[in-house]
Amino acid sequence: MSYSAVQKSYLSTADVSRLFGVTETTVKRWADEGTLRCQKTPGGHRKFEIRHVVEFAETNDFNPVGALGFSDDDDPGLKIQAAVLERSYPILVEAYIRRALVPGGERLFSFLSYLYQHRIQLWEIHDHIIRPAMQEIGERWARGELCISQEHEASYGTLEALARLQCQIRIKPSTGHSVVCATLGDDLHEIGLRCAAYLFDSEGWATHYLGSRIPAQSVQNAVARWRPRIVCLSATHGDPARLRESLAMITAAADDVGATVLAGGGLAPAIEQTVHGIDSSRNSSKSLLCLISGHGRGRPACDAGDVLPAPHP
Repeated sequence: MSYSAVQKSYLSTADVSRLFGVTETTVKRWADEGTLRCQKTPGGHRKFEIRHVVEFAETNDFNPVGALGFSDDDDPGLKIQAAVLERSYPILVEAYIRRALVPGGERLFSFLSYLYQHRIQLWEIHDHIIRPAMQEIGERWARGELCISQEHEASYGTLEALARLQCQIRIKPSTGHSVVCATLGDDLHEIGLRCAAYLFDSEGWATHYLGSRIPAQSVQNAVARWRPRIVCLSATHGDPARLRESLAMITAAADDVGATVLAGGGLAPAIEQTVHGIDSSRNSSKSLLCLISGHGRGRPACDAGDVLPAPHP
């Protein structure tokens, strides 16, 4: 299976067989029994959606024991395949950076799709691949090794790749809960907030994504209108005094509907100390997932040991 093939939304019987280290006959039996959902082509060939393969693996606690074929101009296929199976994140981060600095988001999406096919979960992709990669790109720009256009192109390519990946992600049944997501002030940094929104979406929450540069009054109105269970905000840049004022307005609206306010980004911890009712400790997708699970499905939230200290990308 070549690199270009991983852009597809379907895997073949041979692909699934290679992933789980079983015979094609076993895969066909899973499909015929309805254990692993599939579609059949007019010629009778079974095709498996990536989200259904991931759902099957999670339900049966199967981890990939083999890797699908991988090759492109930048990376030796076997090196990437081994890194995926061994969860060698530094190698995968460097591979992501190389793709992020090439014009166009197609190769980024294909790479993320390849990771997800091998049951690297969404929170792992966010925390262990995208965040360190974008932080490194930002540091290279700060050192003068990259121009601002390269940094911006990497950011927009990442947003595009995340949006396309979400179409392949397994979406759990609805929890009946909703979340409002927005950045504060003039902040244009959306990657961390997008990661959070997609995580909520994958866990079965109704996600109201307001995006960047949304006035506090508009967020306040959205909270009153949709009555979410959680309000998820990002504050990376801006005037702290104005941000505190905005957060005070939003937390007051959240209190009225019984919502929890989460704030991420570099300025969030400092603002939390002066504005009552804000939780800035959920600063990784893993810790956020634990909180979502606790709210949405009656499972306990993770403890402080699960919280990573790095800010959102």
